[in-house]
Parts: sequence; C-alpha cells; structure tokens
Amino acid sequence: MSLRGREPSLFNILLEVVLISIGVFLALWANNWHENRQHRALAESTLRNFADEMRANQHAVQKYRQYHETLARELHEFLASDEPPRQERFDKSVHFQGVRPIIFEHTAWDLALATQALSYLKPQLAFDIAKVYTEQTAFQTLENSFLASAFTPATFSTDDLKGLTTAMEYYLVDINQKEPAILQLYGKVLPEVDQAISRSNSR
Repeated sequence: MSLRGREPSLFNILLEVVLISIGVFLALWANNWHENRQHRALAESTLRNFADEMRANQHAVQKYRQYHETLARELHEFLASDEPPRQERFDKSVHFQGVRPIIFEHTAWDLALATQALSYLKPQLAFDIAKVYTEQTAFQTLENSFLASAFTPATFSTDDLKGLTTAMEYYLVDINQKEPAILQLYGKVLPEVDQAISRSNSR
C-alpha cells in the first residue's frame, strides 16, 4: 500500500475545518448567551433594588413634607413679631419637634457601582437614576451642613433665639424648595424603572 493513499482528501480537511469552526462558534455563542443572561438577571435585580430604595426615600420625604412647611410658616411668624424672641414665646408659638432631617438610603446605588450593574441598563434610564441619587446627595449635604453649624453648645448658651430661628427659617426655605423638586423627580423616574422591570419580566 502506498503512502499516498493514506493522505486525507481535500474534502475531509474542509469538513474538519467546518466542524471545528462550528464547534468554536457554538461555544462562543453559548458563552455569550450565558453572560447575557447573567447581565439581564443582574440588571433586573438592580432595578428592583432601585425601585424599593427610591420608594422608601420618597416616603421619607413625604412623611415630613407638611411638617417642614408648617414649621417654616411658624418660624416666620415668630420672627416677624415685635415681641422679643425668647424661649417662652417660642415654645408657645412654634410647634418645634426638631428639624427632622431626611436620611436617604443609598445601598442600591452603592451596590450598583460595585457590580458595574449600571452599564447593563439603558443609558437614558441609568442617567435618570443617577440624577435622583445626585439630588439626594445634594439634599443630604445641605442638611448635614446646617445641622453641624446650627446646633452647637453656643447655640443654647443664650435665651435669645433670634439667631437660631433665623438660620432655621433660611434652611427651611431651601428644604421647602428641594422637597417638591425631588418628589417630582421620583414621580418621573419610578415609572420608568417599573416599566423596565415589566419589560424584563416579559422576556
């Protein structure tokens, strides 16, 4: 038998190349399918976390909304009076129960950054969600700055409350502008998140 007869034919070589190519293609396709499925699952769980957390923050803002408006009005009337701004009159005319700052939850945002899950969301939706958390951070910064500067040992060393009540009034002017704005933002973004979750479930 000649050695020539043992050489693979061109057809066999081409067949092997085709089969290998198909095998590689199927392996890559299966790997991509698995990765895409993981990304979709991560995106869906991230959206659910965002929806739950933003609703909790929305509720926190709504909870103190009326109180902040009422407190601002009573402080304005207290300062507008010709009577001295003493503690006794303050206790009678202002229903003060603390400034009641809002503590925004941000665990969902921190987790999304850590897992890079924002990259698996639609760009516009990710942008809108980021805007909500940016506004929450600005809101929280305003609250923290006021609390750190207004409530010190020196604040309560005098019976004259004009300085403190004036600072609280100015602070509440900002708060009573930011709260409706952030509630409006929740009202816009939460339905977008809910729709994205519904589309994900229907796949």
